[in-house]
Amino acid sequence: MPGRRAGQWERLHRRSPLSQGEQKVLCYLPLFAAAAAHFTTLAGAAPHAPRLVLLDDAFPKIDVRTHPLLFGLLVQLDLDFVVTSERLWGDHATVPSLAIYEALRDPGQRGIAQYEYRWNGTVLESVG
Repeated sequence: MPGRRAGQWERLHRRSPLSQGEQKVLCYLPLFAAAAAHFTTLAGAAPHAPRLVLLDDAFPKIDVRTHPLLFGLLVQLDLDFVVTSERLWGDHATVPSLAIYEALRDPGQRGIAQYEYRWNGTVLESVG
């Protein structure tokens, strides 16, 4: 840019000292809080409505040690959530109960196989 000194330009484009995962966590926190606040304001009109948050390919590039904290935050904020992931199950001590559905596809077969599990806060059990 004309008129800018090189040092000023470099400061504008300096990379964040945070990892991509840490940056994503910092994005999730206010989003979860905003969703919870939104649903709380609607609670008077529809107290039994789900407080639904959908997370497709949830928590990519976030360290696995942080997953229990994020799931726990969803629980603490009283949010109902649906998570899609090929690697996350959500069976953490921070989650008191959870229904888990696993869909598997055999490329040589038509259709998919679906497996159901229940997490009760301490034990993961297959259903059916």
